[in-house]
Amino acid sequence: MGTPLTATLVLAALLPAVVRAQSTPRPTNRADYRIHARLDGETERIEGQLELRWTNRSGESVRELWFHLYLNAFSNNRSTHLTESKGKLRDREIEDGWGWSRVRAIRVDGAAGGGFTDVLPTLAYQRPDDGNEEDRTVFSVALPQPVASGETALVQIEWEAQLPRVRRRTGHKDDFLLVAQWFPKLGVYEAGRGWNCHQFHRDTEFYSDYGTYEVTLDLPIEYEGRIGASGVKVNDTPKGDRIEVRFVAPSPADQRRQDAFGKQPLVHDFTWTASPRYPYPAYRQTFRFKDWADLYPSEVEKARAIFGEEPSLRDVDVTVLLQPEHAGQAERHFKATCAALFFYGLWFGEYPYEHVTVVDPAWGAAAGGMEYPTLFTCGTAPFTTEDMHRPESVTVHECGHQFWYGLVGNNEFEAAWLDEGFNSFTDSEVLWRVYGARRETTEFARVPVDGERVAAPPGGEGLADAFALRSVGLPFGKRELRLLGPSGALEWWRDQPLFSFVPQWTDPRGADRVGYLNDPHTDPIETKGWEYADRTSYATNSYARTATVLRTLRGLVGEPAFLRGLRQHAREGRYAHPYPADFYRAFQQGAGVEVGWYFRELFQGTGTVDWSVAVTQVRRPEPRGFFQGEGGEFFERQPPAEEPDGEEGARTPYRIEIELRRAGTLCLPLPVLLTYADGATEEKLWSREEQQTSTWKRFVLESETKLRSVQLDPARGYWIDLDLSDNQWYDATDALAPWRWFERVLAQYQHTLHFVQGLGG
Repeated sequence: MGTPLTATLVLAALLPAVVRAQSTPRPTNRADYRIHARLDGETERIEGQLELRWTNRSGESVRELWFHLYLNAFSNNRSTHLTESKGKLRDREIEDGWGWSRVRAIRVDGAAGGGFTDVLPTLAYQRPDDGNEEDRTVFSVALPQPVASGETALVQIEWEAQLPRVRRRTGHKDDFLLVAQWFPKLGVYEAGRGWNCHQFHRDTEFYSDYGTYEVTLDLPIEYEGRIGASGVKVNDTPKGDRIEVRFVAPSPADQRRQDAFGKQPLVHDFTWTASPRYPYPAYRQTFRFKDWADLYPSEVEKARAIFGEEPSLRDVDVTVLLQPEHAGQAERHFKATCAALFFYGLWFGEYPYEHVTVVDPAWGAAAGGMEYPTLFTCGTAPFTTEDMHRPESVTVHECGHQFWYGLVGNNEFEAAWLDEGFNSFTDSEVLWRVYGARRETTEFARVPVDGERVAAPPGGEGLADAFALRSVGLPFGKRELRLLGPSGALEWWRDQPLFSFVPQWTDPRGADRVGYLNDPHTDPIETKGWEYADRTSYATNSYARTATVLRTLRGLVGEPAFLRGLRQHAREGRYAHPYPADFYRAFQQGAGVEVGWYFRELFQGTGTVDWSVAVTQVRRPEPRGFFQGEGGEFFERQPPAEEPDGEEGARTPYRIEIELRRAGTLCLPLPVLLTYADGATEEKLWSREEQQTSTWKRFVLESETKLRSVQLDPARGYWIDLDLSDNQWYDATDALAPWRWFERVLAQYQHTLHFVQGLGG
C-alpha cells in the first residue's frame, strides 16, 4: 500500500537483497507434562495426577517453583478475576456454578536424583500483582535443593478440580465440556526477573513454557468417539461404563520432524472438549487441507519474490466438531480454516502440526472465540451466509491464533497485543482476499435481514422508556421493571427494512480502523493487560489499534519490507517468548529499515494525527493599473475590451493555493496527489521533518489547467488518521447524495411514527 514518495524515504526496504539474519532467541525453559485425569460425569469434578519434567535453561539457579491454578478465579466473588469484573462474567452476575482447584500432594525430585521430597507443607499462595488476600490463582513451593541452569526437576502433583459452569473460556454446560486451564500449570522463569506467574486477571490470558503433553482422560462412556483435544488421539479403550482415551501433543510424528524453520514442533498448553452432541465418530467430519497455491498463484509468486524462497505448506487434517443444528456449515468452517492455514503459513511459516480441531460450543456455553494449541473454539448462528463473514471471521481469527499465540508464545499477561493485535491485522487481510467485503445485516428475532438503519430509532432512557412501556426504574437500587420486552416481529414491522434500510458492505480492514477510533488516546499499546484504564482501552489497544498501526506501518515502509519484518519476528519467536523489544529489533532487521521512532510514537505513545486539506483556485486577473517599465517609467494598462469567460477562452493561468494542516502530535511523511482537469497528475510530499517544525504547509502553484482534486495519502496506506473526510478536496461536489440519504432517514422515521400511531389506536 506504499507509494513511490514514501518508498523513497525507506529505500533500504525496497532493495532486492533480503536480510536473513539467523534466529537469536533468548534461552527458554522446557516443560513436558504427563497427565491422567478422571471426570465424574455427575458432579463435573476432576481428579488428576500429573508428572512434570521442567528443564531450567535460564542461566540462573532456581530455588522455588510457581504454578497457576486458573480455575480458582471462579471459586468465589472475591478472586482477582471476579473482583475486577465486579462479580460478573459476560455481563451476568455469578451466583452459582462455581469452580475451583486444590492441590492434594506435590513432590519434587531434584536434579541430584536424591528421590522425591514432599513439598506440600511449603505451598504458599502468591499475589504478585496486588494485595488481594483472597485470590488463589498462583501458588509457590520451595525446592528441597536449587535447580541449576541446564538441570531438570521432576515434579509429581495430585489435584482435584470442580469445573465451573462455563461462562468464560472453560467449564461445563449440561453435558458439554470445554476444559481449558484445568491443571496446575507451571509459570515461566525468566532470567533477571524470576518467576513470571501473574494472577488470573479479568483482561489477561496466558503464558507458559513450551514442551510436550501426553494426556489420558477417563470419561463417561457417553463421550466415546466425541472427544477433541490438543494434539492427536493415539488410542481409546472402553472400560464398561467408562472410556479411556489418550492424546499426545504434538503428535508422535510431529515430534520426529522439523518444521519449515528447522525447529522441533512443541506446544505450550493442552485443552480438551467433549459433547454427546458432536458427530460420531468425531473423525467423520475430518477434512484435509492441501496447499492453496493453485487458487492464489499471484500471492504465491509475490511471496516467492519477497522472501526469496519457495513457499511450501504441509497437509493438515482439520476436524470440525459442530453442534447438530450447525452441521450444514462444516464445509464453511473448513474453508475458513484453510484460508488461515494458507495465508498465515505463506507469510509467517507453515503450520507445523498434522492436525487442528475446530470446536462449535453448545448454545448458551460462553466458550466460543478462544484459542488453544491445535484446537480453537469459534461459533456461528443459523441463517448466515458466507458474505456475512459469519462464522468465517471468527474461524479465521481463532485459527490465526495458532500462528501468533500458538507458535510465537509471547507473554499475553503483559503484551496481549503481540498476539491479538497481530492476529487482528492478519485475519482482516485474509478475509479481504478470500471473502471480500462483509455484507451488513440487522437481526430481528435472531433472523438476519439485509441492510442497516440509517439512523437510530427514537427512544431514550428514564422517562422515555417509561412512556414507551419498555422499563420503569424501581426505588432502592438499580433494578428496573421491564414491561414490554423486545419483539423481533414488532421491530421488523416498525422499521420496514425493505423500504427504509440501506445496503452496506464493510471492508474488514476498515472495521479495524473503526475499532481503533473507539479509544485512540487513553493508553499506549505497550501496556500490561491489567493496567489499562478500562476494558475499552484494553480491547482497543490489544486488537484494533495494534492492527491499524501495523497496517499504517506497512503503508510507511512498503509491503515487501513489512512482510519480511514480520516473518523475521515469526521465525525468531517461534517456540520462544518474545517481548515488544524483540519484535522491534527483529522487524527492523528483517525489513532492512530503521523505524525505531515509529515504534516509540505509535506503540509506546498515545499520539494521534488528523491531516486535512483546503484548496482555493482562481484565474489570475488581467493586468490593469500602472506598471513600471524597464526604464523606471510607469505606464497604464487597460483590461481587454471583453472579459474572458473564465474557462477555455481565458488568457491567464489559475493561481492555486493548497493548504495542508496537521492536528495531533504524530508526524509521518504524507504523500499528496494532485489531479488536473486534463487527467495529468502531480505528486507532492509533506515530509516528517517539515511536520515536526510546523503544523501547516502551503503550496502555491500556477497552472493553465484547472485543478480537479487533491488527495492526501492517495494509496490509503495510513489508517490512523482520525478523520478521513477532510483528506481530499474536489472541485465539484455531489449535491444529490445528501438528498438521497435524507430520503432514507425520512422514510425510516415515517414508518416509526405510523407504527407508534397504530399502537395508540
